[in-house]
Amino acid sequence: MRRNYEALFGAFYERYFDFKSEKMSDVEALVRTSDAYFGVQRRGEMEKAVVNIAEGRIYLTHSKIFIKAKEIIVEALNSIDLKKLQLETSPDEYQDILERRDMVLDGIDNIPIDYSPYTRWYYYEMEKEVRNYFGVIINDIKNVSEIVAKIMERFERECTNTPSENIVVKTTIAELLIRHGIKENEQFVKIRNELEQFNINDVGEQLSEDEKADLSIRIKEVLSK
Repeated sequence: MRRNYEALFGAFYERYFDFKSEKMSDVEALVRTSDAYFGVQRRGEMEKAVVNIAEGRIYLTHSKIFIKAKEIIVEALNSIDLKKLQLETSPDEYQDILERRDMVLDGIDNIPIDYSPYTRWYYYEMEKEVRNYFGVIINDIKNVSEIVAKIMERFERECTNTPSENIVVKTTIAELLIRHGIKENEQFVKIRNELEQFNINDVGEQLSEDEKADLSIRIKEVLSK
């Protein structure tokens, strides 16, 4: 049982990082992983506990948690049948599971709540991803138009997914182009025009009020250049 217990934790985390390597956001990768293990947790109380603890522990590393996801995890962890769990695990495993469960339950209340139902990159994660990708290609590609085209190709899916992802990608690209003295490019002009027409209310609950304020300042700075 010990090997299966540890292997299940490891397999869950490995699947999550596999999805992450496919350029998915943190939350999408976790949702996909959770879906993949939905049937596994029905095999027994140990599997139910491990899958939900593993999902909860990953959420503890995220900047937000969707309200429904939090409710589901908390309910699942609080509904573990401890008598059945004792029968399926060794004393050490049982104690370890309870400690891990309590750690998730204690920590999950400290994660800011996401009330938007859209699975997406979060604000600072999206900005970081764009900056990192720009840093990777800037030294290999000298043609400005090709740089912008490459970035837009990489983040095409995100730009069509939600208004918040689209505007964060475009704002970050504009900032990076300005920093590198690239303002006369046709693509930059198109992005700038899009920022001029953007209404911060279009993102709804996809961004927090603090994130909206930060984004508004960034857009104003871009448009002032």
